Amino acid sequence: MVQENDDQMMGLALAEAKAALDRGIFPVGAVLAAGGRILGRSHKTMASNHLNHAEMNLFHQVFMGDYRFSRDDDLTLYTTLEPCIMCFGTMLHLPITRLVFAMPDAYGGCGHVRLENSPPRHAARAVEVVGGVRRADACKLFAKFLATTTEAFWLTGGASHFQAAVKAGLEPNAAQI
Repeated sequence: MVQENDDQMMGLALAEAKAALDRGIFPVGAVLAAGGRILGRSHKTMASNHLNHAEMNLFHQVFMGDYRFSRDDDLTLYTTLEPCIMCFGTMLHLPITRLVFAMPDAYGGCGHVRLENSPPRHAARAVEVVGGVRRADACKLFAKFLATTTEAFWLTGGASHFQAAVKAGLEPNAAQI
């Protein structure tokens, strides 16, 4: 369920995504919050890199060393794109209880992965997932990236499901989640 400060926190994630876009990098931004308190914010930092995702950069920033967070802290991860399997799986290892994303990723998003057949550690993990918060704003950033990128992967039609979703999201009256 959408909460009162989701729009504002997603705005911060969008600002992080814009920072990546300004450097020619795929515009994913992420923020981690406990209620209204921001614990960290980050964005994707390298083009064509499978490890420097916004969420992973954020996790390294917040959870390095002797952190004292627990699931009772009601931590929420805000991200401009539905997390991939690496970021979602890492999130399951952390005390994050809520995920809010702007744009679904039909190509590689795992925010709605069903965990009932997972190992016990993950099957019992309750994570609330909310999608579509400021989706149109995120879609515009991704469209700008796709229109300006020089990365061969995107220029040759890579992630066609994602590219189609971005294009569809720019249509007037585009269906929102």
